[in-house]
Amino acid sequence: MVKVLGICTTILLLNIALLAWLWAIAVEHFTVPVEYNGPPHQRGHKPPYPGDTMDNLWWFIHISDIHISRFRDPSRTTDFQKFCTNEIDIIKPEVTIVTGDLTDAKDWDHVGSKQYEIEWKAYHNAIKFGHVQEKTVWIDIRGNHDAFKVTHKTHSVNYYRRYSAMGEKGDTTFMYQHKLPFGTYSFISVNAILDPGPGRPFNFFGYIGKDDIEKLEHYVDESHHSNHTMFFGHYPTSTIIGEQFRLNNALSQGIAYLCGHLHSLGGMIPNMKALQKTGSLELEVEDWKINRMYRVMAYDHDLLSFNDVNFGEWPVVLITNPKRARFMAPKHEPVDKMIHSTHIRFLLFSPSPITSATVAIDGVDLGPAKHVEGPLYVLPWEPAKFMDGLHTITVTAKNAAGDVTNTGYRFSLDGSRPMQWFAASLFLMGDITCGLQFLCIFVGFWFVLSLPVVRWLTKSSAGYRHHGLPRSLVVLVHNNMYLYSILGIAIYPLIGPWCIGEIIEGHYGASTLLGLYVNGTFIPETFSYAVVFVDILLFQLPMTIYFALHLDCYQPTVSNGSITMKSNRRAKRPLCLCSSVTSFACLVSMFIWKIYLCYSAYACYGTLALFTSKDLWTMVFVLLLRSKLVRSKQYYREMNGNGQTS
Repeated sequence: MVKVLGICTTILLLNIALLAWLWAIAVEHFTVPVEYNGPPHQRGHKPPYPGDTMDNLWWFIHISDIHISRFRDPSRTTDFQKFCTNEIDIIKPEVTIVTGDLTDAKDWDHVGSKQYEIEWKAYHNAIKFGHVQEKTVWIDIRGNHDAFKVTHKTHSVNYYRRYSAMGEKGDTTFMYQHKLPFGTYSFISVNAILDPGPGRPFNFFGYIGKDDIEKLEHYVDESHHSNHTMFFGHYPTSTIIGEQFRLNNALSQGIAYLCGHLHSLGGMIPNMKALQKTGSLELEVEDWKINRMYRVMAYDHDLLSFNDVNFGEWPVVLITNPKRARFMAPKHEPVDKMIHSTHIRFLLFSPSPITSATVAIDGVDLGPAKHVEGPLYVLPWEPAKFMDGLHTITVTAKNAAGDVTNTGYRFSLDGSRPMQWFAASLFLMGDITCGLQFLCIFVGFWFVLSLPVVRWLTKSSAGYRHHGLPRSLVVLVHNNMYLYSILGIAIYPLIGPWCIGEIIEGHYGASTLLGLYVNGTFIPETFSYAVVFVDILLFQLPMTIYFALHLDCYQPTVSNGSITMKSNRRAKRPLCLCSSVTSFACLVSMFIWKIYLCYSAYACYGTLALFTSKDLWTMVFVLLLRSKLVRSKQYYREMNGNGQTS
């Protein structure tokens, strides 16, 4: 036993050291600011420069993940209707980009999914009665929820084509060019929506195929003479599989990629924005669904600025010069224009008149700003005083209704920038697919491998009289039936089908670890790796502990071919309190998780999926193993009571 514990401790320490080393590399990779060593932007030292006039300035809005639902939170719809009237009327964006999940498409139980026409009608009515297409260029695209159980793009349940503003044109990769007197600004969509679109839950990752990537590259070539090229799509790049290298190369030709989908991980990471290693920004906006967020963006003398805003909060402040240091993209924008600028510039939007607007830098009040026209306010400044390092600018605005907004950030004129946010960079610059695969393989490998290794190291269960979980595991691995059963349960999800069911409307298919096969098409999907990882933690590991504890308690000790209950003192009494609590917790974890998976299979893919589900039959098999264990307990108790040996 000492040998086993020593080896296990050594392996554990090696794994901790490996993880610590990987963590250090990750922190450096994802937080160190991206350096730009290329030539200065060609327009950086050419006029016009930011001054006290309205020229070379325009703004637009980005919003995502609206999730209009027939079952939940009616205020999502009513608030969105107000947004389409009030916010659009007040801010007057020239372009509004809506990056998917226009509807929720979830059933009443929040597990199953399908397209509900009533949700699409509610979205359509909001933009229709808000007259948004008369006030702004409204560009809306599909998200993964908008594709739940859509057999193909032209199918009748693809309500997007009927009720969205873009219609059929927006259901693919396309480009919109916004032309102004001072330049052309290109917006290119990234279509990574699964086609066909399976129901929940295996619709989390996007896929970009050869046709869409070729269209994307074609539009990139066409936009080379634009002042700026901006990409937008539903999925962050870290959740898109397929032509990943070509996608990243195409996106590197634009200043930014706008997306949604992750909902800031339930609000845990509220600033999911990063500068990619390619020198382009990736900006996920928080969702409308829960957080009621939208983003106001502006090009001011081709410098991109933005501010994320809560619905209903006024005044909205957007500082456009100087630009925020964290999000400077010198590869794509003329950041040197800030050095030559004569005025601090910012936009104020409010339903009631602005009564005051003041500016401070590094805590020093520079005085009130002057209103130019429209939403533009300016204040003279001397950039030469702020040429070294990072500085903090703060704008305080107040309107006639008494609402006050304070907005500020750090800027620099010498290229200095703060460290990137680690969590945001990890999820945007990393590869979530590879991360899930690594977790699945790492945990699964050690789980499957550890049991045979313990068996090989211990040779037999005889002679191990120490109590506790280590001894229980030794007993388990020397019981062939339970060991091989546990290994089989662990290995099957990696190689076998998970279920057969109605993956999309009217079409049956099979679900596997690698993806879904339906309607003659293989749909790659990697969310399954997350399911396997959780399954190991909530089912396979508790199952192993449960059977180990009970086998150790009631199975006789084997020594020289004889079975002796008297030598196993634990067989004379039930599990201790600690072991009983642990055993019960494991049992509850096992069956709650599996019952949830069975219900998910039924709700998502129908009755056939339930009866062909690996989780249902795994649960039945475990119940049979437990039944045999109970019978063994009774048998060995009788042997112990009669004092029999054999």
